[in-house]
Amino acid sequence: MNTTVMQNVKHKLLPEKIVQQAITWHIYFESGNAQPKDFDDYKRWRLADPMHELASQRIELLESTFSNATQKSASIVHSTLQKTDRDIQCMSRRQALKRIAGTTLSLASVCWLADKQGAWQYLNADYATTNQRELFTLADNSQLWLNSGSTVELDFNNQNKHIHLTRGEMQYTSSANTQRLQIKLNHGVLISDSKKFFVRYEDDYALIKVMQGSIVVKQPDSLLTNRVINAGELYKITSNSVYQLDNHIFDYSSWTEGLLSVRSMPIKHFIAELSRYHRGFVKCAPDLDGYLVSGVFQLSDTNLILTTIARTARAKVHHMTRWWTEIRP
Repeated sequence: MNTTVMQNVKHKLLPEKIVQQAITWHIYFESGNAQPKDFDDYKRWRLADPMHELASQRIELLESTFSNATQKSASIVHSTLQKTDRDIQCMSRRQALKRIAGTTLSLASVCWLADKQGAWQYLNADYATTNQRELFTLADNSQLWLNSGSTVELDFNNQNKHIHLTRGEMQYTSSANTQRLQIKLNHGVLISDSKKFFVRYEDDYALIKVMQGSIVVKQPDSLLTNRVINAGELYKITSNSVYQLDNHIFDYSSWTEGLLSVRSMPIKHFIAELSRYHRGFVKCAPDLDGYLVSGVFQLSDTNLILTTIARTARAKVHHMTRWWTEIRP
């Protein structure tokens, strides 16, 4: 930001709208759910207007004072999103949003924050997680692992069993003599005879890994024939394609054991996976792109993972801010 421009706005009163936007960004990053693209959006927002940059700087300077307020606001958001099924059934979406809006945020800011944190998926979910993975036992005694920040909707009756993964990652293990299961995604429908499988949902693709049995991928809008995924295979599907990936580089389901298991994976790809669990944005210098990460890492301490891989790559971890970390030679 140009120094002269910043000096000109330094002592100006900030518009309420910009203050609320800056607060919303701050609370969102405090929630721990931010993704790398969100930090890019935040950077563009700060650069778009000197007032935006000034608001951000003031919040950073007052961070210790503001901390209690942001934690309170974030806790109100999370307490609403984590309501039990019974509470959710008794509370309309409008009432839920009004409750969230009881913080210092405007309704527009709350709606933006709710969309970023997947509030709509949480309010409709039968099972959900926020900042931790969790194991659920379903009505038919099958087991459902949900990774952090994941939501599913269930429709189990005498004739059909449907799971709609609306956010995040799941691993499913069927019980004995269970009936065929359908998993709904935006990219297609999975028909499962599998005893154990993993699914990751993203906006533009999904990953499916089968550990036992098989899964059929059906895509009504695609000209491709149905694809069968067998035990030991990993596939990536989009709305009009299905193709196999190397299943030996990264164990996509190892998070159920609190681990990241990797073999000869480019460091920038490993950082992308680690970012799903690390609070804040992690950037790796291009000079390290050729370094391959191997090992089994405990997810309980992501900062230790960063320090470990930096050392083995003859690099160092630099904490630029509490949300921004860089690994550089």
